[in-house]
Amino acid sequence: MGFTLKEICEAVGGYTEGDATITVNSVSEPGLATEMDLAFAADPKFADQIKFGDAKVAILSPGMNFKDYGLNGALVVERARYVMASLTKLVDNGQRFQKGVHSTAIVSDKSNIGENASIGPYAIISDGVDLGEGSVVGPMCYIGTDSKIGANAYLREGVKIGSDVLIGDRFIAQPGAVIGGDGFSFVTAELSDVEIARESLGKAQISKNDNNWVRIHSLAGVVLGDDVEVGANSTIDRGTVRATRLGNNVKTDNLSQIGHNVSIGNNCLICAQVGIAGSSRIGNNVVLGGQTGISDNIIIGDNVITGGATKVLSNVPSGKIMLGYPATSMDKQIQSYKALRKLPNLIKQISDLQKAILKKNKRL
Repeated sequence: MGFTLKEICEAVGGYTEGDATITVNSVSEPGLATEMDLAFAADPKFADQIKFGDAKVAILSPGMNFKDYGLNGALVVERARYVMASLTKLVDNGQRFQKGVHSTAIVSDKSNIGENASIGPYAIISDGVDLGEGSVVGPMCYIGTDSKIGANAYLREGVKIGSDVLIGDRFIAQPGAVIGGDGFSFVTAELSDVEIARESLGKAQISKNDNNWVRIHSLAGVVLGDDVEVGANSTIDRGTVRATRLGNNVKTDNLSQIGHNVSIGNNCLICAQVGIAGSSRIGNNVVLGGQTGISDNIIIGDNVITGGATKVLSNVPSGKIMLGYPATSMDKQIQSYKALRKLPNLIKQISDLQKAILKKNKRL
């Protein structure tokens, strides 16, 4: 389905210049755009690539003249990247899953399926499930007993949701996501070597006794707010005796791990390969960069940002920007890194000074 430039403008904002009746089907990079694409060329340094494609219309920023790029028209916007959110939503065809309930799906007659919901091949919907109206459950998904999912959810292929999971509206899960697996929680009859090492900060001798690990069962569920998105092959473990919770508008990237009893506030971004250990508490508006690691029982305040591969071993106050291992404020971490790079030359200078002093002492 195509859209005229005028229709796109009405949907996403901005204003048009030139021929607003031109129809496009999708959005493309300037150099790869066809006649049926809207070239995304709001940055002048990329707009020069338009000449290598066949686009007739493009997204431009104020002050850019569409005629300079050989275009027939343009959509002019102030904040192009923000416009991309509504624009890509407008033209997105999704995965084109079959509507309705597939003949191979197993849907319990004790479940409640909302109007206009779609359930794909080999999906399993267990007893007591509530699936909101307009929701899409892709092929080979599983939703466990007594779990509740709000309206307009979108579960990609192979998503697994355990029992007693509560999820708000407009939930999105990418392929292979697992919500509601058991937490990683084990204990020994006596103090384990791990506990001894932690309490002594590594000073105590490790025993040679066997650690007979005994499972602590996960009795609580998972509670997710509205507009939560979970990345591909990411996991959110169920709680031990209190639910693992994510607030509204939390987005997790691929391969992220959220441990049992964790609590995450609203409007947080959890980037790829982030690991959050059990019982940690994350505030609102937090961004955890890729491969950030959060130790167990850590408290992170509101509006915290961690750079990539940061390892957080102690509590972080609100408003901090953290980096490194162990995590320190980003400016201090950068200073330390700069000093570390100078260390080989500094060692050489000290060594040269030592040699010079020794030679001088031998002459005395």
